[in-house]
Amino acid sequence: MSVLCVSSDDHEVVRSSLCVRLETPSLARRRWRTSCFGFFCLVSCWLGNSAAQSSATRLDRSINQQTPLERRFRDRVPAYAPTPSEPIEQRTKRNRPSTAPQFDDFQISQKCAEGLVDQKTCTFHWRPALSELSEFLAIETGWNLATNYWVREATFHGPWLNDYFNAVSGFSFSRWDDDNPWYDDYVGHPMMGAVAMDIYIHNDPRGKSLELQNTKAYWHSRLRALLWSTLYSAQWKLGPISEASIGNTGGAVIYDHDKWTNGTGTVGLVVTPVGGWAWNVAEDIVDQRLIVRLEKKSQNPLFLFTIQFLNPCRGFSNLLRFKAPWYRDSRPVRSTRRIGIKQRNDELVASPTGSASIFAGPSIKP
Repeated sequence: MSVLCVSSDDHEVVRSSLCVRLETPSLARRRWRTSCFGFFCLVSCWLGNSAAQSSATRLDRSINQQTPLERRFRDRVPAYAPTPSEPIEQRTKRNRPSTAPQFDDFQISQKCAEGLVDQKTCTFHWRPALSELSEFLAIETGWNLATNYWVREATFHGPWLNDYFNAVSGFSFSRWDDDNPWYDDYVGHPMMGAVAMDIYIHNDPRGKSLELQNTKAYWHSRLRALLWSTLYSAQWKLGPISEASIGNTGGAVIYDHDKWTNGTGTVGLVVTPVGGWAWNVAEDIVDQRLIVRLEKKSQNPLFLFTIQFLNPCRGFSNLLRFKAPWYRDSRPVRSTRRIGIKQRNDELVASPTGSASIFAGPSIKP
C-alpha cells in the first residue's frame, strides 16, 4: 500500500487519500491487538497475585498447625561461634540455662534483708505458707491414725467435741515429761520444729536467701521462724487438729510402761520450737560448710538426693513446696536430669571444632 501512494504525480493526492483510507483499517487492527495484549497481561498479573496470596495463606496456616517439635527443627538457631581469643568459660556462659526467676527472688530477698525496698514487696507469703503447713499437719495426723490403733479408737468412737474439751482440760502443764520414748521427745519433736521453721523461712522474703551469717537480718529471720514454730507446736498439742482432738491425748489416764500417765507434759511445747531452732541453725552450718562442697563433685540427681540426708528437715520442707530436696533459695543447684541436652550443647560449643551447630535450637530451662 505504500507503493501505491508514490506511483504517480497526477494521482498523488487521490492515491494519498486512498492510502490513508487503506491504512486506517490496518492501524485499527494493530491497536486492537495491542489493547488485547495489554488487557491479557493485566489479567495474568492479577491472577498471579491472587494465586500467590492464597498460597501464602495456605503456607501460614500449615505453619501454625505444626507441632512445637516440628517448628523447633524448622527454625534452627545458629550456634554461637566463639573467637579463638575468647576464654572457654565465657564461651559456655552464653549458653548456660537461665535461672533468672530464682535470681530475681534472691535479689528481692537480699534487698528486703537490707531494708532497701518497700514493706509491701517484703510481705510474708501467707497463702503458700499456710498451704505447706497444712500439708505437714495432714502428714503427721495421717501417720498417727495409720500406725496407732488407740488413736483411731479414741477419735472415731464417742462424742468427739466433748472428748476434745476433756483432753485439753486434762493437759498436764505442771509436769515436764510426757512419758514418751526419749527419741520421740528429743529427736522427733526438734525435727518437727525445724520443718515448721523452714516453711516460714521459705515464705519470708526477708530471710529466704540468707545463709549462716552473724548479722541482724539473719538472726531476726530465725527468731521470727522460732515464733512460727512455737505457735505450730501449741496447735499440735492443743489445737483443733492436734493430738488432743485426734486421739484425745490427755483425756484419760492409762497404764503404760509400768506407770500411770495421760501422755501429756510441757516437754513437747518447749523442745519442739527451741530444739527445732537449734536443729535449723545446725543444718545451716552443715549446708554452708559441707553440702556446698559436695554439690560441686557431681550433678547426679541420686547423689544430690543422698547428700540431703545431711539436711533432712530442709529437704523435706522443699518437697512440701513441690521442689527438689536439693533446691536452695540462696544459690542455684542444678542436676544433670534438668540440664539434659543443653549440657551436651554447652560442651560442644566450648570445643574448638565448633561442631555444635547441629545441636543448636531453643534452650532447655533448668
